[in-house]
Amino acid sequence: MYLTQSAIAAHPRLMGHYQELQANRNIWNRQNDAMLAANRASMTPEMLAANALAGLGRDFWQEVDRQVITFRDQETGMEIVNDLLGVQTVLPIGKTVKLYNVSGDIADDVSISMDGQPPYSFDHTEYDSDGDPIPVFTAGYGVNWRHAAGLSTVGIDLVLDSQAVKLRKYNKFLVSYVLSGSEKIVVDGKPGQGIKNHRNTIKLNLGSGAGGANIDLTSASQADIAAFFTSGAFGQAARDNFVEAYDVMWVSPQIWANLMKPATVTIGGNTLLSGGTVLSVIQGFVPARSIRQTFALSGNEFIAYQRRQDVISPLVGMATGVVPLQRPMPQSNYNFQIMGAMGLQVKRDGEGKSGVIYGANLA
Repeated sequence: MYLTQSAIAAHPRLMGHYQELQANRNIWNRQNDAMLAANRASMTPEMLAANALAGLGRDFWQEVDRQVITFRDQETGMEIVNDLLGVQTVLPIGKTVKLYNVSGDIADDVSISMDGQPPYSFDHTEYDSDGDPIPVFTAGYGVNWRHAAGLSTVGIDLVLDSQAVKLRKYNKFLVSYVLSGSEKIVVDGKPGQGIKNHRNTIKLNLGSGAGGANIDLTSASQADIAAFFTSGAFGQAARDNFVEAYDVMWVSPQIWANLMKPATVTIGGNTLLSGGTVLSVIQGFVPARSIRQTFALSGNEFIAYQRRQDVISPLVGMATGVVPLQRPMPQSNYNFQIMGAMGLQVKRDGEGKSGVIYGANLA
């Protein structure tokens, strides 16, 4: 979703996204030069000063692109997106939904004999399909043509300051979509869903009542937490879905605080501190290789997943980039567009098993 050297090396298709981004910028330079050449004789000295620009060059775009990456890492919850980008699926921008087949059942007759001849059937499996949309995220910002002064040093600072504020809002929407999707997005009957509400995510109700695990991980005892992750609801969900261990489990700060409490041990009827944290004591029993805190979750809430492309994958149709919009007149403002296209795919296999789980107090 972001153009870095490491991302392009890991996902070569992103180089095509980078080339398209640069092409749009070069097109703007040529169009802007042509507009100024056609109108220079009619422009006032003030207009000429404000348009004293020989294209938006390499140094300018390096600053713009550097800031895109810098502010990516400052948004709450982006750590989850960044972790998943290791298994992203890079697609052409023309792809609006990513479909995949789910194999059905087949006859279970297997013959055992000495001659290897029938009877056994020659049927074939049936397919169902599922898929996820790839929406486009866009945001804009602009700089007044007089303030820009040909995008001199002051003008560049104004562009970057404006971009910084808008990037925060853009990234907030991006994280929100990865976690919860958007009710506005439906393509060919496929809804835009996030990790927490995706139809293929295992939902684990931590609340009380029918079907609830009846545990509050923000205050549960060491013994209750250990039971939950092993013989309890979490461990059972992992076993039911053939998950040996989730690669990452993200927990809310409130759950994290409880896991960071000093662990205790009972000796001779006395409760003593063990010298470690609750997490350090139970870590080896939890079917999750890494447990991390995120401020994108709150209260009695967690998510966990196997970091595999056949389990969960960001669908990247266009890496996030910034391009200038055409200026039809010398007094037109310098407007810029932030744009990227990304969806999220969570899969179940033919037996309905999933490697993604979300736990919370669910109604």
